[in-house]
Amino acid sequence: MTKLKEFDNILVEKASSLVPKLRERAKETEEIRRIPETSIMELKEAGMFKLLRPKRYGGLQTNMKTYADCIVEISRGCASTGWIVALCAIRELMVAESFTEKTHLEIFGENEEDVLFAGVYEPRKCIAKKVVGGYLVEEGFWMFCSGSLHATWGYFGMAITDEDGKLVDQALMTVPFDELEIMDDWHTMGLKGTGSNSVKMTNVFIPEHRCVSFSEVLNGNFNSQHLRDIPLYNSALFPSLILSLGLPGLGVVKAAMDFFQEFLPNRRASHIGVEYSKDATSTHLLLADASLKIDTAEMHYYRVVHEIDSWAESGKHMDRHARVKTLADIGYANQMCKEALDILMLASGSGFVYEGHPLQRIFRDFWTLYSHRSLSPTITKENYGRVLAGLESNALRY
Repeated sequence: MTKLKEFDNILVEKASSLVPKLRERAKETEEIRRIPETSIMELKEAGMFKLLRPKRYGGLQTNMKTYADCIVEISRGCASTGWIVALCAIRELMVAESFTEKTHLEIFGENEEDVLFAGVYEPRKCIAKKVVGGYLVEEGFWMFCSGSLHATWGYFGMAITDEDGKLVDQALMTVPFDELEIMDDWHTMGLKGTGSNSVKMTNVFIPEHRCVSFSEVLNGNFNSQHLRDIPLYNSALFPSLILSLGLPGLGVVKAAMDFFQEFLPNRRASHIGVEYSKDATSTHLLLADASLKIDTAEMHYYRVVHEIDSWAESGKHMDRHARVKTLADIGYANQMCKEALDILMLASGSGFVYEGHPLQRIFRDFWTLYSHRSLSPTITKENYGRVLAGLESNALRY
């Protein structure tokens, strides 16, 4: 156990060591609208994309705690980079849990070092039909495919309908990325470097073994029988996926605090009775409020991490009530991060309006992340409140 802990600490230290380089490249990352290849290579060398991959396929097979620690650190360096690592790495967990050994050998068999995942489980359009040996996706369209410019394999949601067109189930499929068309449509306010382009699929055959029921996977009925003895691959999938969307926000807001404190000693004050802002009582109160809100967000995020890891280690799949609660924790943590950032932006004055100011990038990146519906404090709290009131959650997936 001590050796495992030491190994996990080394991984977090590697993530932390990348922060200065990622901050230096943040402007370039925005401008080229993708993660620079230098950063991709450094992240690969540090093992960041393989945190949750099974060891038998060249992965590190850690746990959600180590994953979370690394994602928060990387996101302190660059929001877009943290977002990409968070999502590409969590897809390793999704693919490991969802598919059979046959599928895994097909994905990782030729060159496991080059494998990188991107994908979206909610299609905007997907016309598919059952054919001999699998499915034919006649036309598919998925937006917000983060990491599309770096991926070699993808996973995508697909509606399964009966002969009358009635929805029977939603499936997950995995497919080589060279069978997709990437649209150059990621022109956005924030997270510009994520390359979260839309992707299209036209007349692509998906073999039966590369297609599974998403609803079954969400309920813990995993197809990866060869990994059942490894606690990590008992992790509740949907809370893990939504956690991956929220954790970069915690790192981003911590970066805002870093920059605020870095600039504070030399920042002059006006109209508040002191020469420097660092000597103002109002600054002290604002800083304390922001710091405590960040702490609160961190406690909620890491409570989710602990829940996922604890249930996985128990060998039992997280029950429905606990899953709804974790999503409420994530939504509330997202809200605390926003409130902390609001305080820091107001306390920093108007300097951030100038292009190139690091707090402006942080503001734009965070708001892009914060607005993701899966992280909505309103929706996640409402569903948890319904369960507390003895009703069913309104969420279609959890």
